[in-house]
Amino acid sequence: MWGDRVDKLINYGLKTFFPHDVAVEISCELNDGCKTDMFTYKGFVHRWYATITQIAPFTAERILPVLQKSAQAAVAQCTGGANGRQCGLKWADGKYDGKTGVGQEMSVLAAVQSLLIGKARPPVTHDSGGTSAGNPDGGQGDGSVMPNQKSVTAGDRVGASIITILLLGGACGMFGWMSYEASGP
Repeated sequence: MWGDRVDKLINYGLKTFFPHDVAVEISCELNDGCKTDMFTYKGFVHRWYATITQIAPFTAERILPVLQKSAQAAVAQCTGGANGRQCGLKWADGKYDGKTGVGQEMSVLAAVQSLLIGKARPPVTHDSGGTSAGNPDGGQGDGSVMPNQKSVTAGDRVGASIITILLLGGACGMFGWMSYEASGP
């Protein structure tokens, strides 16, 4: 049953994020609205899909050919910039789009690296070397949240009040001065 659900997720994800078997950042690529961090998303998707083939090996025959075609498209458009090797964002266009940056370069590198997944060790599990153990008391010490706190004295309160009044007075004076319209002769 879980295999059918994984297949449905994989098929929907590949159809959405890899139309024509080439990665596309659907939220911004088609309308040229990508923000700086969005240039890296295709690389993340490549890595995640490659890892899926290790976690659910029955997906490899469906995913790996798509990743290979997408990586080929990514590398093929890395023909821009002064050195003729800079990469853009629009891999499906088959040519450099004139938009170079570290995010675009990282995504292409991740796409190529995702093809090496067959040589990588799979993520560890409880049965294959994972050593994590749950600890519901983790992070708790002897019960004191902030040891060695000093008590607040009357002098501390008076000092804090004076500083607060001075800061508020200064801020109000500054705002008034900034708002003041000087009347000319």
